[in-house]
Amino acid sequence: MLVLENRRLSFLLSFLILVFAAATGAQTPPKLDKPALPEMWVKLTARVDLEKLKVGDAVPAVAAQSWVYQTCGVAAGYAVVGRVVSLSPWSDSSRTTEAAIAFAATCQDKSSIRLVLIALYNATDNGKSQMDLANSMPQGIGAGAYGRQSTNIEALPSPGAGDEIFPLAKFGEVKGIRHVSVNVAKGPQGATIVSTSDKKLRLDAGTRLALVPVPRSS
Repeated sequence: MLVLENRRLSFLLSFLILVFAAATGAQTPPKLDKPALPEMWVKLTARVDLEKLKVGDAVPAVAAQSWVYQTCGVAAGYAVVGRVVSLSPWSDSSRTTEAAIAFAATCQDKSSIRLVLIALYNATDNGKSQMDLANSMPQGIGAGAYGRQSTNIEALPSPGAGDEIFPLAKFGEVKGIRHVSVNVAKGPQGATIVSTSDKKLRLDAGTRLALVPVPRSS
């Protein structure tokens, strides 16, 4: 029943976007293979070790489903890249490790859209074995992670580009990952802060992230 209601909400959102575009004379959103969703779901394409990140490091992911916002369309499997904008390492006084990460995606019309991380879910294999998923993705992020081979993120298979059902994520929600919190848009440049009380935190490849678009200025 909940899945049906989620799909109804997705359909209604898609319908409202089309009506608004027609009323304002805006360009019609691109047609994709999935209905519009309230948020964009992506999956990490590499393991993220929070304590090893540096400011400026990329956090690569791919869209798990096609997604439309106004005239921006992002197809399943397209690259969505996060960027570390600030860090706060674990210390005896703070007893937390924090990383503020800002996301952006390139639309099918080649424009760019800023995105905000609102929720974090544990990885799922989605019909693949963990070994198959691991073998198809680079091992780690940061200096040396790609040194052994050239990896084209856009060419990677999309973990979850099929018929996986995604929920309506709640702001600040974390599921299946212990000792982690998500402080939505509380970091520099409106980035979301991912924090943990552990000295070390690893987010596995395939970890699911829910993102929402930053409203475009008129």
